[in-house]
Amino acid sequence: MAVRGIDYNEGGDDLGYAGVDMSWMEDSERKFKVFNTNNFVKDWFDALKWFIQSDHGEHLCNSSSVDHFIMDGGHELYDSAYLKFKEDGTPYLDYEWDDTGLELFVAKGTKPTWEELREICGDPKKEE
Repeated sequence: MAVRGIDYNEGGDDLGYAGVDMSWMEDSERKFKVFNTNNFVKDWFDALKWFIQSDHGEHLCNSSSVDHFIMDGGHELYDSAYLKFKEDGTPYLDYEWDDTGLELFVAKGTKPTWEELREICGDPKKEE
């Protein structure tokens, strides 16, 4: 299991976003990885992609810092987008919450497609 958190100025007037961090246990030792491009949308995307592609267990949970970041002002800057898959396996983003998608974030008031979000995050489509 891995735990995802957000490093920011908790309780401050300015969010002071600094990065998304991941922690996990490996060989009885706590390990850490930080995604800190100063772009929350990209860092969250990259952290989720890293977890999916890694071998750190089946479960990813959020530390309380994730909820605190959103409640302390992140909700004014970002909207949730949920990565889902059509029956044929085609990925898409849905902007209505339910419990079937992987939560990502986009800039407030925008609704990019999955392909557009990948481009925003610098994640080019692999050549087939």
